[in-house]
Amino acid sequence: MLTYQERFIPGQRDSLILLQNLLESGLFFDYMMYHQQQEVRIAANALATVSVSLEAISINGLDQQQFQPIRDPFKQVESAFSKLAIENWTAYGYVSFDMARFYYPYTKAIDQPLLYFFVPETELRITAEGVYIKSLKHLSKLQSLCEIETSAFHNYSSTSLPELYLTEKQQYIEKVQQLIEAIQAGELQKAIICRSIKFPGELDILGTYALGYQGNHSARSYCFQFGEVQGVGFSPEILMEIHANNWTVTNPLAGTRPRGENIEEDLRLQRELFSDAKEVKEHALSILLVQQEMAGICVQNTVKILDFMQVKQYPYVQHLSSHVVGQLQADKTPWDALKALFPAITVSGIEKSQAIAWIDRLEDTPRGIYAGAIGWFNCEGKADFAIPIRSAYQYGNSIHLNAGAGIMGESIPQKEYIECGNKMNTILTNLVLKTD
Repeated sequence: MLTYQERFIPGQRDSLILLQNLLESGLFFDYMMYHQQQEVRIAANALATVSVSLEAISINGLDQQQFQPIRDPFKQVESAFSKLAIENWTAYGYVSFDMARFYYPYTKAIDQPLLYFFVPETELRITAEGVYIKSLKHLSKLQSLCEIETSAFHNYSSTSLPELYLTEKQQYIEKVQQLIEAIQAGELQKAIICRSIKFPGELDILGTYALGYQGNHSARSYCFQFGEVQGVGFSPEILMEIHANNWTVTNPLAGTRPRGENIEEDLRLQRELFSDAKEVKEHALSILLVQQEMAGICVQNTVKILDFMQVKQYPYVQHLSSHVVGQLQADKTPWDALKALFPAITVSGIEKSQAIAWIDRLEDTPRGIYAGAIGWFNCEGKADFAIPIRSAYQYGNSIHLNAGAGIMGESIPQKEYIECGNKMNTILTNLVLKTD
């Protein structure tokens, strides 16, 4: 059984400067940084990995390599991690939206792993009190790097890509109109249809994260590099948190308006959001369905709504937000919860199966990591997953951006197109590409 060495370095640290120093030291290769409420986590260098392709589940590390045919992939991934001979482990990674193909009528998939999680060789938790280090190697050097106080962060500037922005307007509007007709015919109630942009280039992960983090107060933010798959995002939406005693929280956002140029316009748009029947209906239906999903995995009478229909504001948009909480049943695990909630209602639709079938029909490309799940889970049954939206991803030589809008029978296609643009601006205005 492998056991981590641990140290604590007191004093506040800038997580971005620390990550920069660690990457420049040559100690870190593949890594993930995940910023949640009271701490930032940095995990690096895979000790063990579990990934899912179209054909098989791959388990690598600790002197073993194993392949399994796919049956129930979420539960198979859970089983693989439960057998790790590592004490006190936490696994970090992503679940692409394309994993929906194993549970719903969805056929598209990226060429890269559809799911990827790794248990790191080194893990740092950066809090207001200091840095908690857990590692199997280089403990003294890691401590020295954490204690450096004179480093400056590199300056970055965004890359302008204006010609990408208007290319698919008419196609998107036609797809939305087709979906509205299906909704009005009673086939489904709502589906989220994305705009997508793909272009060649090399994403500067750290630079994009640094620029975006300055202007975003997201619920979760992250950046990562897993071989040829890289990403950065500023998610306003938590798919699930699992705390002590199995208490589970999900935070659906549904109903959107742009931000105003001043306080008065902000308030006017907020009032408009509350009085728009389509937006309020969209939110209420989403919360109702999430309650039903939670009820299937939680102890009876523990599922509750908190902070119903509050407004959350971000740089370019404001959303209606509610929290749904419940206590997981004793025989349920984080992977049971993920299976119940994934993909989130707010990025798929109502009813979920019909909505996903329409997404598969109307969207030209696989969503990849966008709108799936990203975060961590550990051996104690705790977990924290964000919905990876407001994000950019590198798959091989291409950069991919997506943004979606919730389409209902009352939707106006032009407005939904504009809403996607407002959401995409969160990442597009902070995009940094590497140059030769």
